[in-house]
Amino acid sequence: MIKKLSATFMTVGLLFVSVNASVYKGHALFQKKCLSCHGKALEFVLDKDTSEWAVFVENKGDKLLEIHLKSIDEETDDDVKALKYFNGKRFPKHVRHYKDFLFEYAGDTGNIPACD
Repeated sequence: MIKKLSATFMTVGLLFVSVNASVYKGHALFQKKCLSCHGKALEFVLDKDTSEWAVFVENKGDKLLEIHLKSIDEETDDDVKALKYFNGKRFPKHVRHYKDFLFEYAGDTGNIPACD
C-alpha cells in the first residue's frame, strides 16, 4: 500500500515538474528565437490575453507560422534564419512550449516573467 502511494505521488510530482518545465523552455525559446525581432518577452507577451494567444497557437501554431512567413523578406541573415526555422521541423515541435509560455504570462494572468 505504501509503495503504491509513493509511486502515485512521485508520478504526480514528475507530471507537475514536466508541465512547469515547458513554460521555462518556452521562455528560453522566445529569448533565443524571438527576442531580436519582438523585443523583451515582458512587453510582447503582456500585449495579448490568453484567448488572443489561443488563436495564434491553435492547430500547431498555423497562425503564428502564417504571420511570420508573410513578414519574412529574406533580405537579412536574420530573415533567412527565421525562414529556415519556421519551415523546418523544429517550429512545430516548439509550439507547445511557446503556448505554455504565452498562456502563463498573457496579459490577463497577472504573471510576469522573472527575467528577460
